[in-house]
Amino acid sequence: MVYIMVMVIVVAAIGSDTIIKMKKSSVEERRLKIEEEKLAIQRLQLEMKREQEKLEHHGF
Repeated sequence: MVYIMVMVIVVAAIGSDTIIKMKKSSVEERRLKIEEEKLAIQRLQLEMKREQEKLEHHGF
């Protein structure tokens, strides 16, 4: 009987650990996506600034 109780506890612990790891990886994936979006926005802002400087240089 004790063996069965120990096995139930072990299986529950492994299951909860797996769920926690999956949630952490999901949060990490979202964080990385946000960082990618921020970098994309910064890149677009730099491109727009360069284009505007080119236009100003040519007198527009």
